[in-house]
Amino acid sequence: MAASLQEQLEVVKELVLPAGEVLLDNLGHVGRVDIKRATELVTDLDGRVEDQLLSGLQRYFPGDAVLAEESGDRAGTSQRTWYIDPLDGTTNYAHGHPFFSISVACADADHLLLGVVYAPYLDELYVASRGGGAELIRPAHGSIAKLSPRAEVTVERALLATGFPYVRDELVDRNTGLVGDFLKARCHGVRRGGSAAVDLVHVAAGKLDGYWEFSLRPWDTAAGTLVAREAGALVTDMEGQAARIHYQNIVAAAPGLHQEMIAVIGCSGEPTAEQNPKGTGS
Repeated sequence: MAASLQEQLEVVKELVLPAGEVLLDNLGHVGRVDIKRATELVTDLDGRVEDQLLSGLQRYFPGDAVLAEESGDRAGTSQRTWYIDPLDGTTNYAHGHPFFSISVACADADHLLLGVVYAPYLDELYVASRGGGAELIRPAHGSIAKLSPRAEVTVERALLATGFPYVRDELVDRNTGLVGDFLKARCHGVRRGGSAAVDLVHVAAGKLDGYWEFSLRPWDTAAGTLVAREAGALVTDMEGQAARIHYQNIVAAAPGLHQEMIAVIGCSGEPTAEQNPKGTGS
């Protein structure tokens, strides 16, 4: 295993870039598309890219555990776990809509350590290491830019994003209500991109100012959470509590805006267990 976090980050970048090329090469030519449950899709590319990433991680980090979207848990001998989403935005991808990403993160028992989110069609590769800041690399453009710390934003000047769960129940009603609440709060708009990982890194980069979503999973949020935090954004649950990895209900926002969003969401009430199934439409 490489000695430093920065060296390990370089390894992960070299694994993610060719995986992104596979997705680009097959966009619009997806073979098999299955339904996992409800409206959740999976393509043959999900498994293919995940296998490619797992093979590389096993080679470079053989003692680490893995939690991957398609293959599930793999035990390890270290205290570290990799969180892998080979295709975040599968529904977009299956329809040829080019808003999708690969998300890879590593955490120990206490902290997120590394995060990489690659949106190949957008030519955006976001990378972060704990305490090392975050960067936006544009491989096709040949540019690298360190993400500046997020400045304070008010809701009246904010562009927001959200997502909707695959299971279309009462939680959808609650979230559409929140969209209305934020629009009435006179934010600049609410977007629904379909990739939680991309929404999180776009908060980091200032392309979005805030993002909220219910019923996510750890592979959806781990990498983007670290990128956002290293760029000065706040990432918590919907009660404002920070944790290592939030994978169910999440709020990510620039300073100042974050508390405003928590207040709006709190006024709408917390979802019940029945309203909070695991699984997201992102």
